Amino acid sequence: MKKLSLLFVIILFAFNSANSQKLLSGIVYDGSSKKDRVTLVGANVYWQENLSGVSTNEKGEFELPVTVELPSTLIISFVGFHNDSILINPSTNSLKITLEPSVSIEEVKVEAKRNSTEISTLKPQNVEELGTGELLKAACCNLSESFETNPSVNVAYTDAITGAKDIQMLGLSGIYSQIMTENIPNLKGLAAPYGLAYVPGPWMESIQITKGSGSVANGFESTTGQINIEFIKPEKADPFYLNLYGSDRGRFEINAHQLIPASDKLKGMLFVHGESMQNKMDRQNDGFLDQPLVNQANVYNRWQYHSGKNFEGQFGIKYLTEERNGGQVDFNKGSDLGTKNHYGVGVKTQRIELYSKTGLVFPETPWKSAGLILNASLHDMNSYFGLKTYDADQKSMYGSLIYMTIIGSTNHKIKSGIDFRYDHFNETYNLANQKREQIVPGGYIEYTLSDVGNLGVVAGIRADHLNNYGTTVNPRLHIKYNLKPEIIFRASAGRSLRTANVYAENISAMATSREFFFKESLNPEIAWNYGLNATARFRLDYREGSVSVDYYSTQFQNQVVVDMYSSKTQVGIYNLSGKSYSNSFQVALNYELLKRLDIRLAWKMDDVVTTYGLETINKPLVPKYRALFNVAYATKGENWIFDLTLQYEGEKKLGLADSELISDSQVTNGSTPEFLIVNSQITRKWNRWQFYAGCENVFDFVQKNVIIGAQDPFGPEFDATNIWGPVVGRNIYLGLRYTINKK
Repeated sequence: MKKLSLLFVIILFAFNSANSQKLLSGIVYDGSSKKDRVTLVGANVYWQENLSGVSTNEKGEFELPVTVELPSTLIISFVGFHNDSILINPSTNSLKITLEPSVSIEEVKVEAKRNSTEISTLKPQNVEELGTGELLKAACCNLSESFETNPSVNVAYTDAITGAKDIQMLGLSGIYSQIMTENIPNLKGLAAPYGLAYVPGPWMESIQITKGSGSVANGFESTTGQINIEFIKPEKADPFYLNLYGSDRGRFEINAHQLIPASDKLKGMLFVHGESMQNKMDRQNDGFLDQPLVNQANVYNRWQYHSGKNFEGQFGIKYLTEERNGGQVDFNKGSDLGTKNHYGVGVKTQRIELYSKTGLVFPETPWKSAGLILNASLHDMNSYFGLKTYDADQKSMYGSLIYMTIIGSTNHKIKSGIDFRYDHFNETYNLANQKREQIVPGGYIEYTLSDVGNLGVVAGIRADHLNNYGTTVNPRLHIKYNLKPEIIFRASAGRSLRTANVYAENISAMATSREFFFKESLNPEIAWNYGLNATARFRLDYREGSVSVDYYSTQFQNQVVVDMYSSKTQVGIYNLSGKSYSNSFQVALNYELLKRLDIRLAWKMDDVVTTYGLETINKPLVPKYRALFNVAYATKGENWIFDLTLQYEGEKKLGLADSELISDSQVTNGSTPEFLIVNSQITRKWNRWQFYAGCENVFDFVQKNVIIGAQDPFGPEFDATNIWGPVVGRNIYLGLRYTINKK
């Protein structure tokens, strides 16, 4: 770690020394626009003497290193406009240039197709972006249902009673992936078990998935990757949007958002979401509900302000209330709670969150900026699992001050900042109260090398002081090399640290007869992640495609082991005393097979090993092999859209202690069967209207006997956590979208 830190400092100073030259900045305008000042994107700006230059960015701005002796002549050119030349003196720092059109031509309409999933070829990090088109391939009622067509993230139920879901990246649980909302760390602690259901799908603009160690600017966590959710923003939003959803299971949802154009500088949006599932279903005939009854109301109000000069700001508030009830079909809370008459589960949640993001930009030096992020949340949860009770509240605050600049030229960028995290937990499990605080001040510096030959680098290091554990230093490095413009190689390495929230992160274990047993004081979890990626873009028969190959290895130096497999009566909690690692390999192909017919093929292998007690085994309930096939077709004009997805999961090993209790005919020698899940959807568009219909789990495959000891839920063998397949079967749904489009 010390060597990496020293190497980072040496690199930083070397680039600083080599690139401390003057920088000329400016903006290029379209002279044919008489009313509004329209900028030119992609205009060429170069020195007449040595022809070195740059192109203007999406805002028409440029930053050009002064590589000639001044005074010297600067040339500005753009197709369809007269060239301009300007004599630059040593005192010149910034320019405003207007190019006049050279010839008038009739309007030419250029159309381009944007892929629903984009793999970045510019960033050193391995980033995959799911756009609106990808999110609409399924009903996408919430975040957990947004990954049905994505091979990198897998979602599964953690128990058969509460409906809690967990994501998996690189073979490991979602607690090792950092979830963020617009680059604000979020949905951790008490929000971990049900947080995926707190983000309605129609609110999202895009999702960015980063594999491997993430940016040090976002914190010391992110062991296997980052999932960043971007919500729809006022500046891009349609004035009104409505989504209605209903399924044959009795689940109904309504989503809507409304644009609030207060002024030219201030715009807001109001999002609302309502969800209800009150249909009691017991297809298993085991006396338990197949899925919980849920009521959720979710409201989000956001505002965006642009001063027109150098200040920008975003502000927002979210409020959520949710109640989910499960257990035996005949459970009545009024007469059965606290008794052994019938087994019931109830989880009631209230959450409020406030945030602000403010920033300063400097028109004379556009490569500089400063920003302040503030976030605060209150999360209150009251729950019961049969005779067990778990009540908890969490108060969290987060603040981050960020500064960005360059070293010599825009090819060498520096991001630095300080941040502060505060979490207060008040938990009561079976009348035993526990309070704890985590106070973490920290700071970081991150260097980015871009557009220098074929090389791109992001190197960062951060230091944090945890009030209960001391100071930790975490370096991270990402390297990208373009063998050719269409062939990219990436490598990454990084260290992460996280502190476990045992009760909340393992709330599904409360739906068993076992009791938590803490064998020792818990240390922070520390892991190194190493990754390799190769991405190749190609054109075959005039249609584009891409192939990507990933290999990532996560090695734990310490891990909080949650052992449900060594004992039939306890959930053992202890620090790792052996090996724990995950090796993940994935290959994926995306190709437009025919015009408007896209296919996606992916195959993944996860080798996950952990030491439980004295035995080192493959982690139970994690399949070694997975595969995905998705085909999407749209008619001309996209009036009709068809989607079909096949998900394959290989066999899984069951837990050691429970293997002998399984009487399921689907299980053989402690191993589950392999299975295939098929999902489909059809969408029809008419102007402002969209009608969609779909079927999930078309062939109605389900895991039988999902609850061990269902006939005696208060007995010693009760366990609802051995979930290896779908808990509920076929789901048929219909939906309606209505949009008032932006003019």
